[in-house]
Amino acid sequence: MNNEKNIREPKQKRSIQMKEKILDTAMALFCEKGYYNTTTNEIAKIAEISIGSLYSYFIDKDTILMGLLERYNQHFLTVFEEMETEINAQLYQNDKHKWLRCLVENLIRLHQSEKDFAKELNVLYYAKPEVAAMVDKQSEIVRTSILDIFIQNRKDIKINDLEAASVVVLDFVSALVDRIVFKDNIVNEERTINAGIDMLYTYLMR
Repeated sequence: MNNEKNIREPKQKRSIQMKEKILDTAMALFCEKGYYNTTTNEIAKIAEISIGSLYSYFIDKDTILMGLLERYNQHFLTVFEEMETEINAQLYQNDKHKWLRCLVENLIRLHQSEKDFAKELNVLYYAKPEVAAMVDKQSEIVRTSILDIFIQNRKDIKINDLEAASVVVLDFVSALVDRIVFKDNIVNEERTINAGIDMLYTYLMR
């Protein structure tokens, strides 16, 4: 097995595609069988590459998992980056209620697209400290992104303690998204989302 010095950092298109193929294959297997029931040999076989090729990109199964988690986290950051673009900034100025709804709906879509992986991460969070550390780091980055939005638009926010509000909003939105994506809803999803957005808007906005 290779050590870190031998790990290839892909720069050419073919190498980048190979690394992505390994990650995609691992993602599918982790979701189907679970992380602990999947081996690197199995990943290499399904990806149709040699085990040596796999180890030229990843030291072991743990580093594959961390690569997937980094990619997963980047998807979350992209949602907030998009919310801060000029188009969405204009949406914010024109209709703050709709802007909040857009944020929540984007997060719901993201969770739904990677629902099985998110479930596996929930299990690994309590079993692998490195996973917990990265998930917590991602959560903090999201929270600070929310705080930045609050600071930039302080005149519109009626809560004085913006830092505390960023914690409350992160937890509230996370719970709302989890309710829609992962649980059987006894109330129509659209009504649940509407109620959540109304509560968020009433809590935050002047």
